[in-house]
Amino acid sequence: MDSAKIIAFQAVVMFILLFFGYFLYKKKMLSDESTKQLSAITLTIVNPIVIFNSYLMDFNVELLKGLAIAFGLAVVAHLALIAASMIAVRKSKPNYMIERFAMIYANCGFMGIPLVKATFGDEGVFYLTGFITVFNLFMWTHGTLMMSGQRSAGFSDTAKSIGKVLLSPAIIAIAIGMVFFFSGLRLPSVVQTPLDYIGSLNTPLAMIVSGATIAKAGLLRGFKCGRVYYVQLFKLLLVPALLTIAYVPLVRLGVSATVINTILIASAAPTASATIMFSYKHGRDEAYASGHFAVSTIASMATMPIILLLSALIMDVVAR
Repeated sequence: MDSAKIIAFQAVVMFILLFFGYFLYKKKMLSDESTKQLSAITLTIVNPIVIFNSYLMDFNVELLKGLAIAFGLAVVAHLALIAASMIAVRKSKPNYMIERFAMIYANCGFMGIPLVKATFGDEGVFYLTGFITVFNLFMWTHGTLMMSGQRSAGFSDTAKSIGKVLLSPAIIAIAIGMVFFFSGLRLPSVVQTPLDYIGSLNTPLAMIVSGATIAKAGLLRGFKCGRVYYVQLFKLLLVPALLTIAYVPLVRLGVSATVINTILIASAAPTASATIMFSYKHGRDEAYASGHFAVSTIASMATMPIILLLSALIMDVVAR
């Protein structure tokens, strides 16, 4: 129950920051260019620093075991979301590629990191890196093929996609963090302290950028479209609820509740902002993708606490 309350509190805090970003854009204090720059700073510098800092823990086998389990649960979650998207969204529907992408891929970095850190601390972010790795692997392979409309990719295209994954800032941060985790190395305080300060910018920057993006996309279009609600019902509630029912009983097998809830938070996170980027890149309706991002981001403030509350209730039953 405590984790659900923390998530609910953090969701309200993040909503206020989101509105602040919306306000800044509407008042022309943030431009399209400055929003892009803040987004780039968050994704390429601040997020990776938060990820790296999460690995600065003393090595123990239980943490490593938890990370491996998180990785496995993340793979299952993505496969479940892909299957659900194929069932819920038929190819005959206009913009079906956008709808499937919006249902599968979550904002696990922007939204996931601040929520997990607030709820479970660095240990939660440590496990979340397993989900982020799987997310990148699926998005740059399956997601690229789906949005481009190609049935298969040549070797060179596949190699490029894998290269993008391996060279992404988040994966590089994970790789460096693993070295520090296994070796016990630590940075001198004169270096680590600035990194801690930069990492603390993650939540406000991520939410301000999200709010500005929603303002740019146009808030009302997404809320006026019935298909957006249909897709987001699966994305934010139905599939995460099924994953919760499937995952929580694993505590009886010794799986850490922190690992399970971290993966549930990431799975229940709103539609990834990459949906807009991929739509633009592959000539899809980016305005429609923006509508999904806007509705999903705002609605998730209410749905994510519900998923963790369901998890807490099931854990109470399992514990008896």
